[in-house]
Amino acid sequence: MRFKAQVLVMLLLTSILPVSSAEEGPATNVIEAMQEEDSGERLISNTYSMAVQSALARVTDLSQYTSQQLEEAGSWVAISTTPVGDALPHLSGAWLVSEYGFAGLELLTHMQEEGLIETFYPLIEQQQLPRWVPNDPKFSDQWHLVNTGQSGGTAGEDVNITAAWNSYRGQGVIIGVVDDGFDWNHPDLDDYYESTLDYDYCSNDGDPTPASNDAHGTAAGGVAAAVGNNSLGVSGAAPMAGLAGLQLISCSTTDVREANTLAHERQNIDIYSNSWGPSDNGETLSGPGPLMLAAMEADAHQGRGGLGNIITWAAGNGLDDDDNSNNDGYANLRYTIAVTAVTFKGEQSYYAEPGANILVAAPSNGGGEAITTTDIEGSGGYTSNDYTNTFGGTSSATPLVSGVIALMLDANNNLTWRDVQHILVESSRKNDALDTSWNANGHGHLVSHKYGFGVVDASAAVFLAENWTLVDEEINASSGMQSTNTAIPDNSGSPVNFSVNITEPMHLENVDVYVDIDHTYRGDLEIILTSPSGTESILAEKHEDANNNYADWRFSSVHHWGEDSRGEWILSIEDQGNNDVGELVEWGLVLHGTERDIDSDDDLLTDANETEVYFTDPFDADSDGDGLEDGYEVFNSSTDPNNPDSDGDGLNDGIELLSTVPTDPLDADTDDDGLNDGVEVLVEGTNPRALDTDGDGLDDGTEVLVNLTNPLVTDTDGDQLSDGEEVMTYFSDPLVYDPNADGDGFYWFNDCNDSDAMIYPGANERLNGLDDDCDGEWDEGFNESDVDEDTLSDYDEFHVYGTNVTLADTDGDLLRDDMEIFVYLTDPLRVDNDSDGDTYYWFEDCNDSDPSINPNMPEQLDGVDNNCNQIIDEAFFSSDSDGDGLLDFDEYTNRSTDPFDADTDGDGLFDGEEVYDTMTDPLVQDLDNDSDGYRWFLDCDDTRASVAPNQLEQWNGRDDDCDGSIDDGVDRLAFLIPMPSNRTLILNATNQSLELMVDFDLTAEALDELELSIRWVRNGTLLGTNLALSQLPMNCKTANLSFEEEICAFDGRTGPYQYTAVVSDGRGSANLTWTVLYTVWHPEEIQPSSLIETYSVAIGLGLVILALLGVLFVQRRRPPEVKASAFYPENAFSDVPSAPDLGRFQ
Repeated sequence: MRFKAQVLVMLLLTSILPVSSAEEGPATNVIEAMQEEDSGERLISNTYSMAVQSALARVTDLSQYTSQQLEEAGSWVAISTTPVGDALPHLSGAWLVSEYGFAGLELLTHMQEEGLIETFYPLIEQQQLPRWVPNDPKFSDQWHLVNTGQSGGTAGEDVNITAAWNSYRGQGVIIGVVDDGFDWNHPDLDDYYESTLDYDYCSNDGDPTPASNDAHGTAAGGVAAAVGNNSLGVSGAAPMAGLAGLQLISCSTTDVREANTLAHERQNIDIYSNSWGPSDNGETLSGPGPLMLAAMEADAHQGRGGLGNIITWAAGNGLDDDDNSNNDGYANLRYTIAVTAVTFKGEQSYYAEPGANILVAAPSNGGGEAITTTDIEGSGGYTSNDYTNTFGGTSSATPLVSGVIALMLDANNNLTWRDVQHILVESSRKNDALDTSWNANGHGHLVSHKYGFGVVDASAAVFLAENWTLVDEEINASSGMQSTNTAIPDNSGSPVNFSVNITEPMHLENVDVYVDIDHTYRGDLEIILTSPSGTESILAEKHEDANNNYADWRFSSVHHWGEDSRGEWILSIEDQGNNDVGELVEWGLVLHGTERDIDSDDDLLTDANETEVYFTDPFDADSDGDGLEDGYEVFNSSTDPNNPDSDGDGLNDGIELLSTVPTDPLDADTDDDGLNDGVEVLVEGTNPRALDTDGDGLDDGTEVLVNLTNPLVTDTDGDQLSDGEEVMTYFSDPLVYDPNADGDGFYWFNDCNDSDAMIYPGANERLNGLDDDCDGEWDEGFNESDVDEDTLSDYDEFHVYGTNVTLADTDGDLLRDDMEIFVYLTDPLRVDNDSDGDTYYWFEDCNDSDPSINPNMPEQLDGVDNNCNQIIDEAFFSSDSDGDGLLDFDEYTNRSTDPFDADTDGDGLFDGEEVYDTMTDPLVQDLDNDSDGYRWFLDCDDTRASVAPNQLEQWNGRDDDCDGSIDDGVDRLAFLIPMPSNRTLILNATNQSLELMVDFDLTAEALDELELSIRWVRNGTLLGTNLALSQLPMNCKTANLSFEEEICAFDGRTGPYQYTAVVSDGRGSANLTWTVLYTVWHPEEIQPSSLIETYSVAIGLGLVILALLGVLFVQRRRPPEVKASAFYPENAFSDVPSAPDLGRFQ
């Protein structure tokens, strides 16, 4: 039990979504502490939502399963961070392990003990049943849509739908009917049927056609969206909505199958309508598995493009068995809308379960009246025709609400899943008004454990939806799991109370209560949750349920919708039966809703805004103490509530706004006169709301900061001119008395020169560069006059050119001033000369120091511009005076050859021929030094007449024919002389020497050039590298070399042996080979003196031979054969590579 408690603590504390607070609350700190203390490592299950973890804790308690269930389990779900099976959808870290029965249990238990998995549970086949449909009399009218009292019911006790139909009929909205199949060929269902979105999860195919006795889904689909206005049968609540059949409960279900169904096409299906669930026998406590929960969470957070799928769920038909909808873990999930049923009189149907989780009610059968809807075509289904009037239960109320929601989404397709719940809460109407179950919660909502927030009102819901403002982002708060281990007294007459305090301010929506209660008869327990507002949520009531425990169970309540979450929450548990005891092990709350703003100091700013937005003191209405409340500063004056002087002008915001002469607290200089308000009020004494306090035409700031005049006195210097006139009109110094210095009758500020009596307004203008008449211009009137008639105005001559206005030729060089300026572009103040006397002025002559150079001279080939046309030697660009193929200009300028001599260097080759053909220097003679008929550039060696392109190649280490190769094609062997010339020799090995040598038919010069090397080889053995090879006679008695031993081993002739001289020049080689045959004669030795001495050797050898023969006989081996001497052909070493170059014959 302690392990389960710890698991539940972890589940509760780690699964809630993050709250939208700027700081982590106490719950988060508890989570971290619990993880550090209990988990030891990061568990993937800690990342699941609270609901999924609660479901996981419930299904992994193996004690709840019978031995038969565990034995028959064919598949298991394991939770692990690493793959241990086939990955399951909807829940990260969930793996399907296929292992049958107890073997699977043993395997997974071992894996859990080894730390390979966190936990596991069996996939148990369950039979989910449609809600029980009472067998009441049938009526043909659809009073649930329009109730006129036609069947004896109360008029108006319907869903008030006709007004909504005027504008919306569910067009474009898809309802997925999760049930036992769907007769999609029914003529009253097929107009808007979505055949691409349906599926049969029992047969795993795309055809959800039901069995003939499975009409439940077809009837539910007709209530939701049978086609209307088609002259056929009935109309659904959303007569133009699309339908998609999702067959699930016609077969047994598993966590995987349920999850796949609720995840089916979540981006295309808008509403999942579910009229099924666990048994309503009052003794069943069951809910969705972790995968199903994960799929439903994904529907809410990811479906419809993130707006969330709407999931409606039948609250249950078990009232006769005192069942409570909170015992159904599907219907009490906050992602679902739990729907109960009322009769045609608006009263609780005799089967409709109560529950704090129920959101709304809808009309269904009871009191003798049922629901008319579609039936399976033909003889199958509830009747033998295509319609039934006997449908009912919460199975009918739920699709009715699904149809109403389709109208809401038609009116506003931007609604989220939470917006839909909010609208239903706000728009549902109170029915059965005298029933005592109705209570007003802390927010003023009327809510009932029988009816939720009342009967759904289609028209009111649709009209609200049209202009609905989306609700704020959802936040969550947790109390943390409260470990109590407190006994629950047996039938003591009073409850045991447990409380927690919630400090997070929220507008509540849904409250989840997690409990772990050990009890031997849970039907004895009454469990009530009381909010800080005093609203009671009855979670469980005494009833006949002999089962044990509320283990890891989640209750849910919507009765606190809109209430303030803050304050003390009390969980009351009372045992109202005898003889059974138990204890509350632990419990905790998870609250869901939106952020609530509070204003502790009544300054019109919420505490959240004060702490998180404005950073003011939420408990002090005037945080900065400036006399203005924080809210007034934010919303009215726009001043800084944290700064007593928002504009920094030295005056508090309150003083600026509340004084008799109020100033702008956001403008340091209210009157924009250059002085901030504090300086004007506290220092200068000026009016902070007047630009010019003394009215002298100058702003107060200009007087104080610029002119240093008195802002309170009009004429600071007392010269009868106001400060403004002096500054703005006369531009005089307002601090200095203004005189008339030159006595011309004009003040200095009227006189442009108060030091010259000849200059004053109205004086005659003179050509002197001065403004004599003070009109702002000088020398006006002289722009058009030309006294010297040189076409230059007198003004330009005086001011621009500096020339004499009375002389046409200022510098006396016989060139008029205007000609020099405009024509010759010369200086009219400087005399222009013709220095070389060639009749051209310097500015016309390109060289005024050389009379031979002027514009009239012919061009010469001399590198000089003779005719001053800015081109040098242009007459010779295309001429070839000496006909050598080179242009004259090119020869003179670039090549330095004589343009008038075709062969500049006199070597018999034209300059052009040398440049373009032979590529030689035309300035240097090209000779044939060795007189072999080839000039140096054609001859590879112009110092040897024997080397030329027409010579034959010799063996001399040179390229005689100039083809780039040395001694190519030469027969080297022809130049070798063998000594002796007879190359087949027969020698007496013991008394004749072997003398071999190579001579050459070459000149000494050739020998020097070739640098030959010689290697002597005998049958592959290198003997030497000298010019000659000498071998002395052999002494067979003392032979100690292998070759001598080989020769001496014979008696008679042996051989032949090949002696080869390999001659190499580094580029090629030639071989000379002698064949030598040896004769060997062994003379008889002198006989020993005694018989024993004579035969001692033979006797010894004989004994040895006999011993060897004995050994061979024993081993049955033959003695080795003596191999013949190797014989090498004459050319055996012709391909032996040359030796390294060791110098000549060395």
